[in-house]
Amino acid sequence: MGADVARTLQDFTPMIPKRLWNEVATFTRAAVTDFAPTTTAEASKAMTVVSRLAVWTTETACLPLEREIVFSGRHIEMFAARQMKHLTPVVARAERLRLLRIAGELQTFDPARRDAGKKPRPNPFAPYSPAALVRFRSQAATRSTALRRHNWLVLLSLAAGCALTTAEILQVKAEDLSTTELGVTVTVRGASPRTVVCLADWEANIRQLLAGPLVVDYLFVKDVRPNDAVAYVKKFLNSTSKGSEFPTVERLRSTWIVGHLDARTPIVALAQALGVKTFSTFERLAPYVKEAEPSELRTFFRGELNR
Repeated sequence: MGADVARTLQDFTPMIPKRLWNEVATFTRAAVTDFAPTTTAEASKAMTVVSRLAVWTTETACLPLEREIVFSGRHIEMFAARQMKHLTPVVARAERLRLLRIAGELQTFDPARRDAGKKPRPNPFAPYSPAALVRFRSQAATRSTALRRHNWLVLLSLAAGCALTTAEILQVKAEDLSTTELGVTVTVRGASPRTVVCLADWEANIRQLLAGPLVVDYLFVKDVRPNDAVAYVKKFLNSTSKGSEFPTVERLRSTWIVGHLDARTPIVALAQALGVKTFSTFERLAPYVKEAEPSELRTFFRGELNR
């Protein structure tokens, strides 16, 4: 990458509110840097369209800034359909194709789009089976060092047990966790402050983590918080898995969500626990929710449960 291109990436500021840009600047620069534009013009165009996609992802779609999410084919198509209506057809197509090209270069592209001509990749949001969770749990005990075992279990417990995002997990401190005879709760701070009740199946693991010798302040033990939490965690899981399958935080969160939907947890309460403002997450996971029996549905729709 030439010096002019690097300078463009560093100095670029899009025509969006400063507050919104500050929240997506690091993600945008990292993604476009990895895309490796060859000219300053290409760099500016890439920064512009990726920053808009990133802002829409967090502000409208209420999804975390994780590359497998932001640059999935379905997500880009949804963004193009909803946010490019004001553009001329020629400009809209060029912007859409630019995003798809960037996604392809980043090698996290989901080709499930109408013009891909390829078989779609597995859904990156698909929940894990109970057997997979047992396997990941067992893997935690076989990592090569105590620190790796600890951090692996932290990711599992806070993602599958509390549905926290990657960035949120890395910011949880011991003081944010409450353990009583009534269960375990975690207080989430930052952009989506809330208190989440941990699933009973993961309470013992969190108590174990808190009682261990490694925790001083943050539950996920690392000397310095990484600038790109998602990239760091993905690299950690990949390097620690030793070539075997490793979990993703997004699919662990999906497992938590689908489990609660199957259990008929009130959807408004679920949205509050997830810290989201729309129900798009539930729409995406609807195919994985167990279908209710006709008799059960009749009871629901007749309002008999309220009598």
